[in-house]
Amino acid sequence: AQNEARGVLSSRALIIQASQDRTSDYNALMNCAFAANKSDIVIDGCFIPSGWKDPSNGKEDPKTSPFLEQIVDQTKGVYLSVPSGAAQVGGALSEVLMSVFLPPPNIRSSMNLPKLNNVDFRARCFETGESIDVAQICNQCLSIFKVKPKDRCLTCGAKVKKRSSSTGGSKRLKVS
Repeated sequence: AQNEARGVLSSRALIIQASQDRTSDYNALMNCAFAANKSDIVIDGCFIPSGWKDPSNGKEDPKTSPFLEQIVDQTKGVYLSVPSGAAQVGGALSEVLMSVFLPPPNIRSSMNLPKLNNVDFRARCFETGESIDVAQICNQCLSIFKVKPKDRCLTCGAKVKKRSSSTGGSKRLKVS
């Protein structure tokens, strides 16, 4: 915002994603989003689903990326989820990308750009990738789990201590 007032170009980044989210990348991605937000860097995101089915379970790849949606929302960018195969037909993908992501942030408010309406901010289990409402959290690395790991944190390897029953159902993992 300060740079725009002085006539300096604004910093921006565009993430184009064509694969499903990996839970192991969540911490790094969100740390980047927080750092970008603090530095007034806008991150735009474009998700292009492959439309392929996973041969192991027959499910189609996701049509959106919750991680990318969160990053774009955090940094006040523009998010576009391209319908599978729609923008690639006739070579129109580059035109779509330029018309949506090229305009600078200060004139985007006067354009009819896609809006993020329902960003899913629920935590995601680092083991399964599922969205969860109640979680177990490692107090060393802050990894989130649906079910408490048995011996060690699956992310940082810290040993999980058994808690006494007098803790009243605490949702944190005690690590050594």
